[in-house]
Amino acid sequence: MKTKLLTPIFIGVLCLPFFGLGKTHLDTNPHTIPNVVFYFFPTSLSGFNYVHGSGPSAAQSFQINDVLALERSYTINASTGYEVSLEANNNFTNMLIIPNTIIDSGPVDVYIRLKSSMPVGIHSGTIHIFAPDPTDTRQQFSNQVDEIINVEGEVSRKETIWNGSTWSNGIPNLETIVTLSGNYETSSNSDLLAWSLNIDAGKTLTVDNNTFVKVKTDVIVDGQIIVETQGAFVQVEDSGVFTLKPGGLSTVNKTTSQLVNWYDYTYWSSPVSNTTANQAFANSNRRYWFNAQNYLDVLMETDNGNTYVPGHDDVDDNGDDWTNLAGTDVLVPGVGYAATQKSAGFVSGNTYDHNFDGPFNTGTITTPIYYNGDNGDSDWNFIGNPYPSAIDVDAFFAENSSVIAGSIYFWSHASLPDATNNGNEVYNFNSDDYAIINSGSGEIAGGKPIIPNRYIPSGQGFFVQGLTNDDVVFNNSMRVADNTSNSQFFRTENQANKLWVSLSSDNGAFNQVLMAYVQGASNGNDGLSYDTPRNLSTDAAAIIYTFIENETEKIYAIQGKAESSLTLEEVIPLGFYTSIDEATLYTFTLAKYEGDFLHNNTVYLKDNYQNITHNLTNSDYVFTSSVGEFNDRFEIVFQENTLSIHSLELKNQLSIIELGNNEFTFKTSNMHPVKSLEIYDVQGRKVYVLDGFENSATYSLPALHKATYIAKATMDNEVVVTKKMLKRF
Repeated sequence: MKTKLLTPIFIGVLCLPFFGLGKTHLDTNPHTIPNVVFYFFPTSLSGFNYVHGSGPSAAQSFQINDVLALERSYTINASTGYEVSLEANNNFTNMLIIPNTIIDSGPVDVYIRLKSSMPVGIHSGTIHIFAPDPTDTRQQFSNQVDEIINVEGEVSRKETIWNGSTWSNGIPNLETIVTLSGNYETSSNSDLLAWSLNIDAGKTLTVDNNTFVKVKTDVIVDGQIIVETQGAFVQVEDSGVFTLKPGGLSTVNKTTSQLVNWYDYTYWSSPVSNTTANQAFANSNRRYWFNAQNYLDVLMETDNGNTYVPGHDDVDDNGDDWTNLAGTDVLVPGVGYAATQKSAGFVSGNTYDHNFDGPFNTGTITTPIYYNGDNGDSDWNFIGNPYPSAIDVDAFFAENSSVIAGSIYFWSHASLPDATNNGNEVYNFNSDDYAIINSGSGEIAGGKPIIPNRYIPSGQGFFVQGLTNDDVVFNNSMRVADNTSNSQFFRTENQANKLWVSLSSDNGAFNQVLMAYVQGASNGNDGLSYDTPRNLSTDAAAIIYTFIENETEKIYAIQGKAESSLTLEEVIPLGFYTSIDEATLYTFTLAKYEGDFLHNNTVYLKDNYQNITHNLTNSDYVFTSSVGEFNDRFEIVFQENTLSIHSLELKNQLSIIELGNNEFTFKTSNMHPVKSLEIYDVQGRKVYVLDGFENSATYSLPALHKATYIAKATMDNEVVVTKKMLKRF
């Protein structure tokens, strides 16, 4: 037992023990009840501070000194964010029970601190100290201890300054106030994270391709920011402000894809505010915006022939939708724009830079969507990503599902304008060159064999179908800060089964379809989110498409199907159309596939006209065709029937030499003899069936005229080699 500081004093029947941190004062009048004043603990403690990332705070303490020789323990409770211990540096906890044996042995120090990993800000709390009444029954009033100490601390934001080579206070993160007092390039100094960002006058931040800068709140630019075409600059909170001070400059440099002709259009959307068409499109010869209020399509044209019948061809009936963009017009965030290059100085095959100067767009941005009623047309609206970073397609769809249909269209220019393509000009582009992403099934390439990822790059314009007169919403939660999402200008593989089939030709045609067996889809028409029709407003040279049973008016570029329908018995009819009236080699390619079923089973292409079932998983399928629409020739199946080992790789092992006098020599350089040889004209009609040969043979073919033909050689191992031949003499 400890030595008592004072023994209890009895006045009448009242026992006045001494305990706590202070003293008890007794009235000197023996005829009155003593006036008891307790000074136990401090009412508040403050200064529990640390810089974010360096906690916990330093500990402070108070003392328990209970001189009452009775049996009782103390319970110490710390509120959220705080912790207590009997040691200055170890064994901290939210609740502490101090046994009576420790209390009874002398003064006890209790330590308090603010926990580590607390968010930035002020943290107020309490320390609750409780001890029950003593067990001495002689007490005439309560001696229970029930006290509160108010505590307060602060986690301050770390600040660090870049001097051009090093950080003053360590590498920053999203909770760090960052000042750039020296030039900073992300390609050499790494991606940059900051709570807020300040760029000093005369200093430049360069966000290089495939790098990013991510700022949680505000940006102040006294110097300069340059974001390259595949770089990303992201502000996280919609309340964050981008401030461009006088003398400051912020620029997003965007580069077109390779352009073949000066009149190839690029679809844009400004990632900055307060810039004009003359500034952004200084080297543009033609500039337009799309007036969706004027779009109405209730008449259908054929081959741009100015003859119309009721129907829909995705072309505005009176041609007042595309509107000239004046040079002094200010580009509106979220609006799409189409622009060409100037013809003077244009070099085919080059890319061209466009600089968007102005404060970077950030926060919530709205763009009006127009709907012209339930008349069956597509209600096209031309909008665009308003930020200097990519945005996530799925986040965009989720935010705007009640305003737009579930597909977006990127212009992927490939085909030359043609007089037979429907439109309001003499020559019109091929509308089937659009790459498509829908919300439920997936994405397909357009006029070029590049399948888009599920991101919309910075400065990218695109078309959507309006469902109502309302606003599309863009916000910072859609923005993506990484090293890859902004790399395409126009996800991770999941468990859904999807296959992409491409059609190409040796004279430049390209087309693609997607079949997706995904959750939420049925085998019927589920709308644009899952089933995106093939756009047929133009007379495409060659296309492929799929069907939905009992639908006669639509063919599909993307078709979603029920997950349960993908079995070994599944048959996918694959439509094919061509208007090419010269000898052409067409190729089907399994461009991409995902999912367990497709990884574990073979994809076959069945050619019903040739009675061939070809292993499309292993190799491409090459064929010829006459002009026309063929809806019963090709099928995708998953079981072998009559399998031909069709090998495109062997085509260069067959050589054809024209000798004159209607004679041709055919040679094969592989080890297999030719079993049979067939010659077809441009309409796909069989002109000759010839006997095979061992290594070479010469044939007289007088029925051939000066034209291009197709030679099809079948080897003795059933490999089919198809090659063009030209009769010149």
